[in-house]
Amino acid sequence: MPKLHGCRPFVLCLAMAAGFAAPSGAQLASRPADEWIKALDSPARVPGLKITETVAALKLKPGQVVADIGAGSGTFTIPLAQALRPGGMAYAVDVDQGLIDHIAEKATEQGMINVRIVLGAFTDPNLPEQVDLAFISDVLHHIENRAEYLKNLAAYLKPGGRVAVIDFRPNQGGHRNQPSLQVTEQQTAAWMAAAGLKPIEEIDLFTDKWFVIYGR
Repeated sequence: MPKLHGCRPFVLCLAMAAGFAAPSGAQLASRPADEWIKALDSPARVPGLKITETVAALKLKPGQVVADIGAGSGTFTIPLAQALRPGGMAYAVDVDQGLIDHIAEKATEQGMINVRIVLGAFTDPNLPEQVDLAFISDVLHHIENRAEYLKNLAAYLKPGGRVAVIDFRPNQGGHRNQPSLQVTEQQTAAWMAAAGLKPIEEIDLFTDKWFVIYGR
């Protein structure tokens, strides 16, 4: 897990070290960072995320460490970081440098000193330490090699660590007509099982999405 530290006010940027092998796979349905930010922060989208209720359902504790996988514009990163204070840390992980730079600026503007950004790979989040929770909201369907990614992600969990996944039910969401951009609970359970994880809690919060927490 090589890492490179580059300082900025209130934010530590963690990136792949020089010489790290180029990642295999891809991000499905990718787009430029500015387009992502506009779409992810759309007033039509954000209320449907139920951010406050989702963070509450995760039952986070001050001092814990959380990775926001595919953090995008940081919609969840800041609320997660707030829930972890004092003493906790939220890692915003994304494969797009433009997006994590955006989160870094947002965290600095809000004085969130417990947010760190991580440039992940397509098959590995490249986290600098183990975490209590990995949070994956509306992101798993964008990962091409899902089984490999989840297996690598599981290695970053602390004993008792959890992975929370939220994704659209079949025929729901913006990719309802794109089978390659849909993942089901059943598929995810199989990938998680191969990574040594199993469903430990199902949260009934959405009508169009499923929300499951996995652990060992």
